[in-house]
Amino acid sequence: MAIMTAMLVCACGNQSAEIQKQTAGGNQTAQERQAAGEAQTGNADETTAESGITETAEETDESRTADGAQTAGTEEAAGTDSAPDTESPEIREKKEMFGEDCIAEQCFEVELNKGGGTVYFVPYAPSVTQPEFRMEMVRDGEALCGITPYVPAKAGAKKFKSLDAVSFWDVNFDGFTDVVTIATYGDTQTAAVYYGDMFGYEKEYWSFFREEELSDYLSEQAKAPMTIAGIRDLLTGGKKNGEFESYVEAYEVALNLSVMEGWAASETEYGGEFLYDLIYVDEDEIPELVSGRNGYFVNLYTFRDGTLSMPMNHWAYGAMGNSGYDYAPRKNNMRNYNADQAGLILHTYYMKINERGEMETPMWIETINYIDSNGNGVLDEDEELGDGPVYINGERASLEELDAVYDAYDMGDYEPIEGRVTEAEVRKLLEEANP
Repeated sequence: MAIMTAMLVCACGNQSAEIQKQTAGGNQTAQERQAAGEAQTGNADETTAESGITETAEETDESRTADGAQTAGTEEAAGTDSAPDTESPEIREKKEMFGEDCIAEQCFEVELNKGGGTVYFVPYAPSVTQPEFRMEMVRDGEALCGITPYVPAKAGAKKFKSLDAVSFWDVNFDGFTDVVTIATYGDTQTAAVYYGDMFGYEKEYWSFFREEELSDYLSEQAKAPMTIAGIRDLLTGGKKNGEFESYVEAYEVALNLSVMEGWAASETEYGGEFLYDLIYVDEDEIPELVSGRNGYFVNLYTFRDGTLSMPMNHWAYGAMGNSGYDYAPRKNNMRNYNADQAGLILHTYYMKINERGEMETPMWIETINYIDSNGNGVLDEDEELGDGPVYINGERASLEELDAVYDAYDMGDYEPIEGRVTEAEVRKLLEEANP
């Protein structure tokens, strides 16, 4: 199952206190950045490389060849089963760039979405100095972050033999580029998925963390010999995002993924039952899919023009002053209250889903409920409770300006974004709604 942010395996760099501070949960750091007007990109570009296999898919804007040339749907092949008798200039160039231990046939230039830019995916074979298989994302000659390999249970304690295939696409529909690998340990082929994420405010920190339950599921269920196409078939019935014929089909894929990740079956790790719902966030007649554990975290999926998006991915609440997420039905207006310092500072966020299926925060209010005489941001013993300053999108504002914002953004009649039915019940709702 997806590991929460605090459990990220491969966080890149050290987190500053500014970055570690939680606001409205889940993706609020990104939301504040969005409130300041920073744009985000759409679906992840895709690269696929498999040993001895070349595939060409139908044209789509989410593919990218292994050499970095922007094309429509080409999946580039690179052989790794046996070393060539004579290294090609391309292989030699990559080894000069990344070292003799790199698996040059599986080094690829990748375009990370969400503003990640162009990086190199670089895997390394075991060596004397580094006895374990490892992977990195490299930007401008420096490691952006490491990726700790996951060895599915199927392989046991067998030793790494080869990296047979690697592909990059947004597996869980949250908008971040993910990594899918097929590797052989001993005589056993395995599949592994690494979910990409980026957090940070003044500086970006990328990570790719191991989705262990999903990797185990795919390793057990994929037909031998494993291929990226076979993995995609298990995940989505072979379809790429943008090719879904209806929201019913897309939400079935999301439901299946939650089962493969282990969330739907587990009731103990975070407590409570994993529940779902169909709600109408915006004005159209296509509902949004909700999933999560009430009081702990929530997911939200939306569908538009054949594309499934996940604007809320494991957004936590119920602790640290976060009361949860509400929506005004059919008004594309969501609200979150988040308190700091035992309620002395109240953050109010108004959010909406944009046309790309991403969450935006057009309005963010910070209300200080004490007289901060010395301006240190903390209630001191000689200071009193009272109406302190108010900030709107980071700028100090008057009470009159605050009232105008509430009049414009607070829609009233909000309902909680939370699950209320089981997996079987939401599947029945989708079956009844199947157009």
